[in-house]
Amino acid sequence: MVAALNAPLAHQQHVRPTTSGADGATKQRPRLVIVGGGMAGFGLCDRLVRSGAIHEYDVTIIGDEPQPAYDRVNLSSYFSGRSAEDLLLAPRDWYQQHRIELKTGRRIERIDRDQQSVVDNEGSAYHYDQLVLATGSHAFVPPIEGCDSDGVFVYRTIADLEAIREHCASRNVRCGGVIGGGLLGLEAAKILMDLGLSVSVIEMAPGLMPRQLDADAAGLLKQKIQALGVDIQLVRRTESIHVVDQQIQVRFANASDLNVDLLVIAAGVRPNDKLAESAGLEIGPRRGVKVDQRLQTSDPNIYAIGECASFGDHVFGLAAPCFRMADVLAQRLAGKQVTFNGADESAELKLMGVQVATLGLAIGESPGGNVVTHHDDSGYRKLLTERGRIVGASCVGPWEELPQIRQAIAKQARLWPWQRKRFLQTGSPWTPGGAMPVTHWPADAVVCSCLSVSKSTIVQAIDDGAREVDQIAQVCGASTACGSCRGLVAELAGGAAEPVVVPGARAMLAASVMALVATLVWLILPPVPLTDSVQSSWHAIETVWRGDLGRQISGFTLVGLTVLGLVFSLRKRVAWFHWGSYGFWRAAHGVLGMAVLMGVAVHTGMRLGHNLNFLLGVCFLSAAALGAVAGIASSLESRASGNLGMWIRRWRPRLSRIHLWVTWPLPILIALHVLGFYWFSD
Repeated sequence: MVAALNAPLAHQQHVRPTTSGADGATKQRPRLVIVGGGMAGFGLCDRLVRSGAIHEYDVTIIGDEPQPAYDRVNLSSYFSGRSAEDLLLAPRDWYQQHRIELKTGRRIERIDRDQQSVVDNEGSAYHYDQLVLATGSHAFVPPIEGCDSDGVFVYRTIADLEAIREHCASRNVRCGGVIGGGLLGLEAAKILMDLGLSVSVIEMAPGLMPRQLDADAAGLLKQKIQALGVDIQLVRRTESIHVVDQQIQVRFANASDLNVDLLVIAAGVRPNDKLAESAGLEIGPRRGVKVDQRLQTSDPNIYAIGECASFGDHVFGLAAPCFRMADVLAQRLAGKQVTFNGADESAELKLMGVQVATLGLAIGESPGGNVVTHHDDSGYRKLLTERGRIVGASCVGPWEELPQIRQAIAKQARLWPWQRKRFLQTGSPWTPGGAMPVTHWPADAVVCSCLSVSKSTIVQAIDDGAREVDQIAQVCGASTACGSCRGLVAELAGGAAEPVVVPGARAMLAASVMALVATLVWLILPPVPLTDSVQSSWHAIETVWRGDLGRQISGFTLVGLTVLGLVFSLRKRVAWFHWGSYGFWRAAHGVLGMAVLMGVAVHTGMRLGHNLNFLLGVCFLSAAALGAVAGIASSLESRASGNLGMWIRRWRPRLSRIHLWVTWPLPILIALHVLGFYWFSD
């Protein structure tokens, strides 16, 4: 197949390796070629290795930089003590250990879709069965006159940093400038400070990090960075760059010139999509290789992930979404039917020692959102809510509860009025300890209250090798019942808290609250008065609980509803009964319990009676009240965290057990009640 390529272009050809099966038959593993040796490409390899799917393919990864994938997120630490080797995500021998062919310093120049091969800058051709484009992005250089002058650099790669260091070593460089006041610009300012230079940051917008921060947060960030000795110049429109007497002169259209010895342009990035475009692949409206939910391009044999991919007309520029794409594609290559539906673009980092975080939605992405802010000497904090639920947050300065804020956003937790007031006063919506992460819970704390699985049991399963939530579930059963603890199990496993939607939770909560209110009303209000005349219009109604026929109809209806509600116990306790979800049956149990409570009120006229009937009534109301409280606790389990979550998970099983104990006498008392009715009836 590859031999059909032009000989001058294909100096070196890859043919799919073969393996022999146990029966002697020759099998060919599909060849997976990854173009791009950066973080997204490595992320895909890493996930294929961890899932074991690496053994299903012959993998080649090709990068144009001389070193394997390295940590671009922490590139700014290069001049503060970390070497290029320290930044590597994995050493070269890691690729060899996992049968991954690594090619560095090779730039792919052409994709031959007809022959299913790619050709590099040395003329070597690589056949593929599946091709993954992970070509990343390049530094955006605005169309400014003189941007290619000597002493002007971009900030993107280790090679860029080496060029900056060599320039500083060969010249008497004392001051530097950075065009761009966003994330990249502030990171570039840090590396210049690490080189001992005085630094000026030039930003066209009225505030730093304009895409992430509002005016108040940007103002505080400016103050904190200026306090470190950095010159911040805002609302500057750069017109041209000139070299005058070995100094770089930056000319502005709306301010006086700035003279520096070195200039770094860090004005953002653009996707590397020219290779895909030249191959005829569809490009997104804002550039980037267009992909669908399968991360598949317009060619079914070619995928794209990372900063070069355009999903939903959007290009992701942060590491977390790139790794999420890698995770989804690795699962799909392993045969799992998962899809990419977008990713969280939260950023949490320290810029020159100042903690800055933007989580969830930004103000511009939520036109109808409401903003709550807290500002004190330590910093600035903001919560963004939609319909009373937390959907975004940001901060400048320390915020110890950021992991819990992230979890609240993932769950779209409700911000109650008292929590809003507390946030305005203290900067936290929770009382001290109220947002304690599950990793800080005591070892004996119950995480899965349905099956009484403690934190220590789950941690032991993780220590024994279970890494994924489903693996942990197989070992100890946690999250296999109602599923409300799945997010907590994910946290203990070291992953992000998963948003948990428990089927029927809202119906269960509504039915439980109504049942509790109905029980209290029954206990507080007097019974329905009996009429003393058959001519009263009320007499016809009260025959429901006074007449023999009405009592028999309502009574046996109640028995039927009660038996139907007990099917929930089968779903929970009988191994072979798995029809329907646990959450559905639990909600049905609560709704039927509420219906039975209302039916008993009609059956008795809200009278408890005497002797055995009184005992039956007290037993029933006790079971209803305890069941209602247990139902409320069950409904809130997936939403509560910290001390409250720990308390609910500790007490909910106890309430359920007491509810069950109180329910046990009911069958005997109901049987005696029915027997007494027919024994003493005329």
